[in-house]
Amino acid sequence: MIQGIYPYYIKFHIVFSIIFLAAIVFITIYYSYGWIKGRAYGRFERRLRRTYLTLLFADLVIGIILYFFLQKPAGPMNTAEAMNYLSLRFWAIQHFSNIVFVTILCITGNMLINRTPVDHKKFKYSVFYFGISTIIIIVSVSLFALRN
Repeated sequence: MIQGIYPYYIKFHIVFSIIFLAAIVFITIYYSYGWIKGRAYGRFERRLRRTYLTLLFADLVIGIILYFFLQKPAGPMNTAEAMNYLSLRFWAIQHFSNIVFVTILCITGNMLINRTPVDHKKFKYSVFYFGISTIIIIVSVSLFALRN
């Protein structure tokens, strides 16, 4: 029964990831603009930061459900077998590792932003941590897409 939802869930994950990617690119550009212009870091910027983190955690949870609880209809494959196939290696190992690393990076950046009283530094940390995370996500998926 649960395996019957796999095709719908993977489509949902793809659509959510595209929305997530569009949102984080916008948020990163917004923080860059704020940093360059020397704007005040206010309530809207805090909401953007929470939105970024919420979308990131939601994407991580969706991916974890897909990775651990919903297996492809073809059946399970162990890690040694997955390493022989480029596509499986990317989605099973590299993709999951990247999102976990990006989540840790964003949590670290969020802690630094919360502790910093200077608005300029808050924007700088936001651009650095969220920008690096956005770049990692874009490069990771783009490199895979270009290989295929």
